[in-house]
Amino acid sequence: MTDYEKLSREHFDSMAENYAATDGTYYSRLPRAASDEAAAILGRIGFGSLLDVGCGSGYLISVLAAERKDAEFYGLDISPKMLEQARKKLAAVRNVTLTEGGANRLPYPDGSFDAVTCIMSFHHYPYPYEAVAEACRVLRAGGTYVLSDVDKHGYGEPEAGEYATYDADSAAEILRRTGFAVTEKRNISPESYIVVGVKEG
Repeated sequence: MTDYEKLSREHFDSMAENYAATDGTYYSRLPRAASDEAAAILGRIGFGSLLDVGCGSGYLISVLAAERKDAEFYGLDISPKMLEQARKKLAAVRNVTLTEGGANRLPYPDGSFDAVTCIMSFHHYPYPYEAVAEACRVLRAGGTYVLSDVDKHGYGEPEAGEYATYDADSAAEILRRTGFAVTEKRNISPESYIVVGVKEG
């Protein structure tokens, strides 16, 4: 059986330095564009605490922290070398905590966050429903989940080490089945989508 977590860790460890130096754009414009779109959405939402799942080298948190100096930020990533780069990028951010871990076993109590993001890492997850269910679990009622990833129609079939690609409709259906009311779903570009959900209950 393919160990997608191991492959993802090795993949992102190998690219961490270049990824951090270019905010994810050295091989594709998609991660930064998706992060900027997520930041714009979150800029319209009041939040006191945010978790970025698959935080990479910390670009999204750096953008949000510049605007929300009073908020608490948490980043989780499977790659220790990405987290090394994130610690450098976010060294001046007072209220940030970075943790190594997987999206299917978030090491936080129920109802910990006002917002959770997952930007351009979802296609690496062999456990999509578990990842979204965990995001729902750690959100407070009424909290916001922002998921952005590559679109299966524009991006194509998964490459070696990637698990599966989706489109906005199929991603939105995963959110609905795991406790979210979908408030927005659309393509950012032909190669990527964004879906926003609010935790029900």
